[in-house]
Amino acid sequence: MERARFYTLLQYFKEDIISEEEWHELQAMIKTGRFDDQLEDDILISLDSTGKKERWTADIEQEVWKGISAKIEKDSKRSGYRSWMAAAAILLIMLSSGLIFFKSKFLPSVKTNTVSNKADILPGGNKAILTLSNGERRVLTDSTINQLVSQTGGSIIKAANGILVYKANSLSGNSSRETGEVVMNNLTTPRGGEFQIILPDGTHVWLNAASSLKFPSSFKGKRLVELTGEAYFEVAKNKKMPFIVHTKNQEVEVLGTHFNINSYTDELATKTTLLEGSVKISVQGNQKILTPGEQSQIYTNTKAIKVTPVNLEEAVAWKNGYFVFNDEKLKSIMRRVCRWYDVDCQFEGKQGELSFIGVVERSKNISSLLKVLELTGNVHFKIEGRKIIVMQ
Repeated sequence: MERARFYTLLQYFKEDIISEEEWHELQAMIKTGRFDDQLEDDILISLDSTGKKERWTADIEQEVWKGISAKIEKDSKRSGYRSWMAAAAILLIMLSSGLIFFKSKFLPSVKTNTVSNKADILPGGNKAILTLSNGERRVLTDSTINQLVSQTGGSIIKAANGILVYKANSLSGNSSRETGEVVMNNLTTPRGGEFQIILPDGTHVWLNAASSLKFPSSFKGKRLVELTGEAYFEVAKNKKMPFIVHTKNQEVEVLGTHFNINSYTDELATKTTLLEGSVKISVQGNQKILTPGEQSQIYTNTKAIKVTPVNLEEAVAWKNGYFVFNDEKLKSIMRRVCRWYDVDCQFEGKQGELSFIGVVERSKNISSLLKVLELTGNVHFKIEGRKIIVMQ
């Protein structure tokens, strides 16, 4: 339980919501040296007497392009189109608004863009709705720190950096145990929204657009949450209390690890990707254990669990602010685009079967993304209000 407390305090520190008393408690725990391994996990943190922190993260573009470059090299050797790959490389250098190219036998001539900057749509951002157990709804956006509400077992704080934090009254959540009350809440992101939350046990969750997470104000016995849509989890380690995620098609059980679940209803499969540790996937009596670098896929109306190796940077690129297309069909790309920009999509013709490889920042306006796709000369877009028409 002491390690779980350390993890929780560390999360409070990272998000700049730690109290003076909690800061002294964290300092004392750090000085023991028993938690050095946890300090080195994922993010390198430098602490001084004032609580100042510095964080270093890997360059996601560099990591993603390692995987994509390997695929390009493999495809070029197999197909023999080395001259085309060289031309594609030149095109990549020219695209300052994003990195993308069309995967085809020949590089088509670049045509004039039809997307107008006048009809532009901004990218999504930090916005969500918190629905409390009594039905009360709180609209969340980027704003100053404030305490939203007190509940059984703790309080809910909206941090200034767009993160919702549940701060327990005590490590074990005794208030909930004494009353027997289970207080459930629901965090929902609309299309065009994303949000982060730190649960009462210190687990950090990134919620993608058009998603929801249902969870209690404190955990008892098992740490159980329900997910629709997509989320990335950094689960606080606690061997005595498993962390379980329910989705429509599966159950995921872990003790403490990092993983991503994509469970959108308009996608063909529910995908769970493991970055570290291990997770157990269960569906209708079938079970699989994932190891780091693996992804499970469960298709609708089946109980079979398919497990394959996967590019981790690609699987969690959305969390780091990127779209990554790895030989992906345009119809699939536009589903993601529609969720992030809160638009509808209409196809005219068979453009949806085109495949693309590339990386584009999610912070770009939609016109920038569409113009880069148009540089292939094989597809064009028209923006009408909040509808994107895909044309030849």
